[in-house]
Amino acid sequence: MLVVFFGLLYVAGLAGLTMVWNGKVDVAEQNLANQQAVNQELQAEVAAYAAADELRFEYEENALLTASVLSNDVAWGRLLNDFGRLIPERVWLENFVGSASGGDISGLVGRITVAGTGFDFVDVSAWLRSLDEARFPGVIGSWVTNASESQGDDGEDTVISFSSTAGLTDAAISNRLQERIPEVSG
Repeated sequence: MLVVFFGLLYVAGLAGLTMVWNGKVDVAEQNLANQQAVNQELQAEVAAYAAADELRFEYEENALLTASVLSNDVAWGRLLNDFGRLIPERVWLENFVGSASGGDISGLVGRITVAGTGFDFVDVSAWLRSLDEARFPGVIGSWVTNASESQGDDGEDTVISFSSTAGLTDAAISNRLQERIPEVSG
């Protein structure tokens, strides 16, 4: 009798433990179902932002392209405006050729060549001094490559025709790169 009693008690204990564990399993399965529902919502939200990722990639690609194009972009308008303000009174320019380069070992970002006329050699010297002033930081190493004296158009005055070259430094670079690529956070 005692064995039967302990046998029944043992079976009752196992039945009780089985019910407790089944309850825990039901709770875990419910938690799993809830978490899967949350995961599906989050995956749908991630999928909604997939277009933003493509947009970010396109932005970065275009920003790199713009940076490569404008890395040594010379501010020609500012340069010509400065020329107009700094040309000595007795000098006039007849030809201007400017070229930008990708930068080289010398640190130059471009070169300019100018053909002009002055009334005497002092005027040509004034032209070189105006290029080398601190007010014109984008130009360096100005040099007259040739100068020749001839009769002016009126046939009475003599004029000096000259050609000069100079290098363009980083100070001649425009700020268009910073203007064209906006700062994006996040």
